Amino acid sequence: MSSITIRSATGTWSAETPRAFVVGREPSCDIVADDQTVSRRHAEIRPTDPTGEQWEVVDLGSSQGTWVDGRRVDRAPLTGTTTVRFGQDGSGLELTVTVTGAAPSAAHTAVVDRPAAPAGPGGPLLPPPGLDVTRVPHAAGPGPGGYGAPTGPGLLVRLRSGDRHFEVGQAVRIGRDPSLEVHTDNPAASRLHAVVEPRPDGWWLVDRSTAGTFVDGERVSTLRLTEPVTVLLGHPTAGYELELVPVVEAGVATAGIARRKRKRTLAIVGAAAAVLVLVGGGVTAAVVLGGDDGDDSERASGDTPAASGEGASAGLSQESLDRAKAATVFIATFDAEGQVISAGSGSIISEDGKILTNAHVADPGVPGMDGPADTDSLQIYTTTPDDDDAKVVLSYIAEPLVSDGYLDITVAQITGDAEGNAFEDGAIPDLPEPLPLGDSDALRTLDPITAFGYPDLSRANTDSATDLPKLTVTAGTVSAFNSSEVIGSDRAEIDADIRIGSGNSGGPSINDAGEIIGLNTRVYTENIEKDAQDQGDPMGGIFTSGSGRIVPVNLADAVLEIAEQGGDRDYVSPYLEAAPDPAEQMAAATVEAHGWALDGADAGQCTSTSTADQPQILSVAPGEVINAQFVANGLAEGTPVAIDFYVATPDPAADPELVDSLPYTLTAEDDGACLFFAFLAPENVMGVNAVFRVGDQDVVQNPLQFQ
Repeated sequence: MSSITIRSATGTWSAETPRAFVVGREPSCDIVADDQTVSRRHAEIRPTDPTGEQWEVVDLGSSQGTWVDGRRVDRAPLTGTTTVRFGQDGSGLELTVTVTGAAPSAAHTAVVDRPAAPAGPGGPLLPPPGLDVTRVPHAAGPGPGGYGAPTGPGLLVRLRSGDRHFEVGQAVRIGRDPSLEVHTDNPAASRLHAVVEPRPDGWWLVDRSTAGTFVDGERVSTLRLTEPVTVLLGHPTAGYELELVPVVEAGVATAGIARRKRKRTLAIVGAAAAVLVLVGGGVTAAVVLGGDDGDDSERASGDTPAASGEGASAGLSQESLDRAKAATVFIATFDAEGQVISAGSGSIISEDGKILTNAHVADPGVPGMDGPADTDSLQIYTTTPDDDDAKVVLSYIAEPLVSDGYLDITVAQITGDAEGNAFEDGAIPDLPEPLPLGDSDALRTLDPITAFGYPDLSRANTDSATDLPKLTVTAGTVSAFNSSEVIGSDRAEIDADIRIGSGNSGGPSINDAGEIIGLNTRVYTENIEKDAQDQGDPMGGIFTSGSGRIVPVNLADAVLEIAEQGGDRDYVSPYLEAAPDPAEQMAAATVEAHGWALDGADAGQCTSTSTADQPQILSVAPGEVINAQFVANGLAEGTPVAIDFYVATPDPAADPELVDSLPYTLTAEDDGACLFFAFLAPENVMGVNAVFRVGDQDVVQNPLQFQ
């Protein structure tokens, strides 16, 4: 065989017999890199024949690419001395590969798959759509004990459009990019969604997406293919479907079929990792934690079966449903310069135009929130209740009357029409029928509730009527009630199994009598690892369960009374005095930055890292929802914190600009949990930085560089 020597700045590798060298960040790789632009299993340097006379480098579907002589390649020959870079220019891993004792193979002299392109931020991750990709047949390896590529006919990918066969040793990339081996236009799939990698122990499916790759309804990150498996890309039931078949000998396949017929399914649930998501907040940032008809401001008595929790309710009537849909409004807040501060939901609760919502939606600068101050005006959008396809329209202007920053409650007042003109005689034209207030103390577990709101913050662009969110309605039941020592109540929070998300904040949850029983405020989820060793993947898949957290409407009594008397902009929550002192808390606490995740199932995993010296790098589109992740340990319940969002402009001499601040009050469940805070990626910036602040102290930075 020819000899091969691989050198980096810190080490040297060589081979006496034909073998493959795997390059990547995983500790199990032969050549391990600690640079974040290098993928977990990035590439292989391997012989192209059993005798080891010829060598090549093969990219395994990396996100940042493998580069030879300034050209991005999928596969390239290695002869003489070659410099190969893995990841971004200037920060990736660079190797010098020397092959001696073999003449160049004619079949490998022009196997460059990708054109020259910049590797830094802004450089393409994949070839331009429509670019042809050159492929050269690759000989099968010697099998076990050889250089590591799987033996046999290879991989069969079954698609609705027909079957595709792939040879042994060739990485098969799947996604929306037309240059990939398996291409689909299905919007559920990512640009580069997944890769089927050849490894020494067979074919492995590796997820590269943000929306997820699913097998049997469960999300998988890696999966060894030992038998045919049906895969859904982007969604567990409605994603793009394909079947992956590792082709084995007929006898092995027959034995596998018999084994599957005998196999019983057993799901073993492991440890749960807590995830907190706030469900409303800024247009640029969202907190991710996470009267009867005679008197609109008077709470219902709670004597009805629906309010009393006796289980005798006949369900939510169509009339009550339509009334709640009409009264639920979308709110966008603005400062004195007309800049959007935040967005969320709320509900009209009186005939004179009062609106009940969260403080972090309508008044984020109030004491206890400590977000952007000077909320000068609120835009109020309404929708048509009997048209599920209707979009919201700007209907009114409003302003906050009174807010409790600790309880996260605001009452606002409609003051004018969409143009800001005051109403004649005080009558508000076309005002939806107000929602009555229920009695949250009368709720019992398993009582039905229905949540309303506008959760799609990624579409909260008030400059474009086509980008405004639609109303969502989700139903569930009361699961439990959470207590608070600071508030002094066993019903400081309602735990329910309703589905709510970013933008739902401030929207109403109602009982079957159509009465408001709380404000949708945050989400608490659990990521549970499933044992999947029978599938060859010790990490298993990840599935998510969780609950919506609701501020009980009875806690709003004080602010509602003040609002009825005309409001008080100087009101300060009485609970702030009993809240833990932030400076004292940080003396024995720690906060860690766990990088960023794109919106979806990846958010809340807290598996990434990011520091000022080594910022995380992600490919992010303007307007895309990204989530800053943190883990705080030792901070007591009731500690007020904030996430300050800064942007980095293209001018390296300019200081980062503070564009938003997202306040939050920690709960007992937050200790050690993965907290993630949503942010809409702006245009024309090089990156963002989320700073976790406790009181006036900046505790930890979480920078993100845009690719």
